[in-house]
Amino acid sequence: MTTQEAGLFSRVEDTRTVKGLLLPFGELSRPSLSKTEPVMFSASSVTIPRDPSAVTLNDEHDRFNPIGRATSLEVTDAGVVAEFSIFNTDEGDAYLANPAKRKLSAEMGSLVRKGVNAIRSRLTGAAVCTEGAFESAALFALAPGVTEEDASDESDTDNALTPDENGHLAVLSTTLPEDIAVSTPEGETATYTPDSAPVDEETPEKEETMTASAAGQTPAPLLTNPVTEPAKELDMHAVFSAMASVKAGVQVEDSETALFELADITTTGAGALPAEGVIQPAWVGKLWQGKEYVRKYLPLNNHTFGPIEIGGRAGFRLDGTENLVQKTNGEKIELPTGSATTSKRSSTRDRFGYAADVAAEWSYLSGGAEVLESFWKGVANSYAKVTDLEALATMYRVASRDEGAALSRLVAPGSLPAGTPANSQYYPGVVQLIQAIEAITDADDDPAWAVVNPVLWQQLIFTPKDLLPEFVSLAVGVGTGEANVDGKVTVRKAPQSAFIGTKATDPQVMAGSKNAIEFRELGTTPIQIDALNVAKFGVDRATVGFLETFVVRPEATVLIGTKAA
Repeated sequence: MTTQEAGLFSRVEDTRTVKGLLLPFGELSRPSLSKTEPVMFSASSVTIPRDPSAVTLNDEHDRFNPIGRATSLEVTDAGVVAEFSIFNTDEGDAYLANPAKRKLSAEMGSLVRKGVNAIRSRLTGAAVCTEGAFESAALFALAPGVTEEDASDESDTDNALTPDENGHLAVLSTTLPEDIAVSTPEGETATYTPDSAPVDEETPEKEETMTASAAGQTPAPLLTNPVTEPAKELDMHAVFSAMASVKAGVQVEDSETALFELADITTTGAGALPAEGVIQPAWVGKLWQGKEYVRKYLPLNNHTFGPIEIGGRAGFRLDGTENLVQKTNGEKIELPTGSATTSKRSSTRDRFGYAADVAAEWSYLSGGAEVLESFWKGVANSYAKVTDLEALATMYRVASRDEGAALSRLVAPGSLPAGTPANSQYYPGVVQLIQAIEAITDADDDPAWAVVNPVLWQQLIFTPKDLLPEFVSLAVGVGTGEANVDGKVTVRKAPQSAFIGTKATDPQVMAGSKNAIEFRELGTTPIQIDALNVAKFGVDRATVGFLETFVVRPEATVLIGTKAA
């Protein structure tokens, strides 16, 4: 069998197979150029594909430049030993003709680590490199078709070095010896000294080594039974030429570097490829800010849209007509008589608005329309919420007091009916709500709405169905803040801050008829007003609106609860 020298490996003539240590075990990888922490693998931390051909041999990890494919993957004590078949391509031929890249580098996926130790990983590919991640990962001299046992059984004579066809053989020594003794199998001996040999000006051949290990460390074994490459006879002229080159300071072999061959390319941190601002985020426009505000309290009342008189509205009420008609007995008796009184009622009007001086750039330059449109939508949303809460405050004011007397109309909660279970902690809220609804009926009006505080709302949604009065139907929309009693009275939850002066830990409820309070707004609400501000090169824009309030029948509202201590 004849072999052809090819860098750090041997291959059989007319074959395209090379072999080497792909991933060493128990060896710490080199630090990368991007300061990535080193990692160490073990046999249990690596998963090998069942089909070796799944592992492609690339040139410098370039997946677009493959030069071979794995034909054998073997887990040994030293690590994963791989055998590759070099492709019958121009790239494969070029590599076999000049195998300058002698290091092997594994491509690992799904790496999970604990400190420097790999816990789990998957072998996905390989590459030949100038410098690999592991010092000892390299192609080594083992001819295809020769087993390790065959190589280890070779005699010392077979392992003797043989000069090339020109009678030259170069070796590399870590130090320059005083002399060199050479012997042949026939018993011939000779001793040579460096000074007696001429200096060869040609660059000496690089030494071929079995392994590649980190400087200062003992090379890790590549196989359980190491294989020695058949030796060749020394050509003393070449030996002394190499020694003279060493003495003269000429570097004979490329020194190993302690850096990773593969520098990490990251998006952030040390060694990041893009500078700040190079990679732009995907623009998604305005983000979700919750639902637009939907009015909850204004619609409970008589809420209309139409023209609003600048002088407001006014009307009168008849008072004292309840007892004008009396019962009479007998004939030819004068009928009871009496008189009534009238009272005048007037509406009030509130104005709401927002204004800003908008730079003309927003109008004339492109790129900002979406932002400005979203801003004015936010202003309109604010108008809807502020006016709705203003209506709630009006409802509470009318239901809770006479003019000028705070909580003067507050009604205490009624007592629980006889037979109510002692442990019915949620039942009082239901009773209080029914009490408020009944109060509107007693005022000769139709109950339409009720607003409760958070404490009473909790009692409504947690009251067991079997504790409700038999003839009362209560439908609660959990998560909506809305309920309905008998399909007629709409119940809405309101924050405790709306119930000024009441006890926050007790249930509170106000109720009323739809026509007790009238609210009116203009047909187009809110109104947007634009005016040029030429002097400042801008546009003055305002959002305004009017809310007219007409308290028609305050007695058709009620507040039931307790005062704060």
